[in-house]
Amino acid sequence: MLTGSISPEYGGNMRMFLAVVLACLAVQVSAEGCDPEKEFECKNGFCIDNSRRCNGIFECLDFSDEDNCPVAKCQPGEFQCTSGECVSGDLRCNGSPDCPDESDEAGCVKILCHGHSFIYNAVTKTCKSCQHNAQGRNCEKCKPGFYGNAKIGTAEDCKPCDCNGHSMDCDMAGKCENCGHNTEGEKCENCRPGFRGDATKGTPEDCKPNSPDNDKDTDAKPKPTTKPGPDPDTDKKPKPTTKPGNPTKTCDCNGHSTECDGDGKCKDCKDNTQGDSCDECKPGFTGDAKEGKADSCKPNNCDALCNKHSSTCDLAAGKCMNCDHNTEGDKCEKCKSGFAGDATKGTSDDCKESACAAMCNNHATECDMNAKTCKNCADNTEGSNCEKCKDGYTGDATKGPCKPCSEKCNKHSDTCDKDTGICSNCKDNTEGNMCERCKTGFTGDASKGTPNDCKPTQCRCNKHSDTCPDGVCKDCQHHTTGAYCEICQPGYYGMATGQTPDDCKKCPCPPRTVMCVEVPGEAQPKCLGCEDGYTGDKCEECDAVNGFEALNGGPTAPTGCCVRKGVSSCPSG
Repeated sequence: MLTGSISPEYGGNMRMFLAVVLACLAVQVSAEGCDPEKEFECKNGFCIDNSRRCNGIFECLDFSDEDNCPVAKCQPGEFQCTSGECVSGDLRCNGSPDCPDESDEAGCVKILCHGHSFIYNAVTKTCKSCQHNAQGRNCEKCKPGFYGNAKIGTAEDCKPCDCNGHSMDCDMAGKCENCGHNTEGEKCENCRPGFRGDATKGTPEDCKPNSPDNDKDTDAKPKPTTKPGPDPDTDKKPKPTTKPGNPTKTCDCNGHSTECDGDGKCKDCKDNTQGDSCDECKPGFTGDAKEGKADSCKPNNCDALCNKHSSTCDLAAGKCMNCDHNTEGDKCEKCKSGFAGDATKGTSDDCKESACAAMCNNHATECDMNAKTCKNCADNTEGSNCEKCKDGYTGDATKGPCKPCSEKCNKHSDTCDKDTGICSNCKDNTEGNMCERCKTGFTGDASKGTPNDCKPTQCRCNKHSDTCPDGVCKDCQHHTTGAYCEICQPGYYGMATGQTPDDCKKCPCPPRTVMCVEVPGEAQPKCLGCEDGYTGDKCEECDAVNGFEALNGGPTAPTGCCVRKGVSSCPSG
């Protein structure tokens, strides 16, 4: 029974049910028969419009309008419109009609995620996994670095901020904010006063400080040096001199110095910075000196990156410099030629000089020079010359240590090809060359590297089925049917999309009634249609208008039967 107001979430479904009720009540019976050009004749003689034939909804009271309909022609994962066309299953219930007859949106709950998500939590009333660079409880705003109006509801709502690489922030109209690297303008396309260059190149070095000679000169070429003696072509203005406590006007040191020389170069850069404009961090420090803060350049912790073999590195690039202890590589992770050992142990004695090193690919310090074989291969290698990886490891042993397969396989497998690194026996419901994606029927991020990365896909079956290969529900329970278990079976009524076991109830109608539908405001569902030969509110009378009478003048339905005149026995069943 439905009473009171109807929530917006179920409004769409209630409109569908009302449409079914009105459709059933609108079915007409004609003594002259149906118009074959415009109408379909139900088996019980009623007429419906041809457009309502095979539309997935029972329009005839005897259900004959859905008999002998075309067999589904769509591929797995596709949804077949009631008009026959096929659309992607992802378009089902996405809030936008994709079928010509809009049947892909029939029976769906209206979810307001502004077209950027199809996953909605009805309890928290929030959208999940917003797409198209949108974010928010209802995917109603653009992510940082993007601008536009996410509420329009198209995939192009949020566009990337175009700030020439000098900012990630812009307003809804696309105007850049917080321009860095000494730039300004709606797209950070201009250099700030006191700086010159081409800000549209998109690098941190686009705009450099002006020198006194070049305040009004945009030519980036260096000025010729001044020779001794008078020269009529030289600028007769004296160059400004720098005195202690009297910096030149063009001195811009990013807040790390207050003095610069006559060429505009900064002096005595502080805060662990260096460069003509104090715009770089000193070796051993990392950060963005152009931020202008005292702590912009912080000490590098290169130990972890460089296996404790270097104190100088570029953390952002992930590269070490000046590797010590006979090591080499971007991370000082391998021994130099002529040295052998495990450079990743992080001690000064990791790599020892060895006559065997070259023969053993730097993986062993012991060997039999006569037999030309290595002993005690390290770095997960094996072979007479430590030239190949052990089982469970992968890489090129002739160039460096072999790494565990688990690292290549996102921790979902310990088995992989020694040479290519292609994983096998992926576990935790994953698959792919690197166990990098979830198997069909599971969703998640396999690259996280935990046993719970891929979880079973939650079927969109209104909680009436847990099986949905290719997105189509199977084995619908609780007296439901349909591709999404969204319809009550014949003989049952209710709202199958309510997502409870009691959504569909048995029709409390007399025998020989065809179907029933729930009607708002009424205590009992409306019983619709009688079997051939019967009529009345409870199908308790014989349909004399169409030539039916009680058998031999006996009792009528439901205890007796109605037959056409001249028939002497009740139909079987």
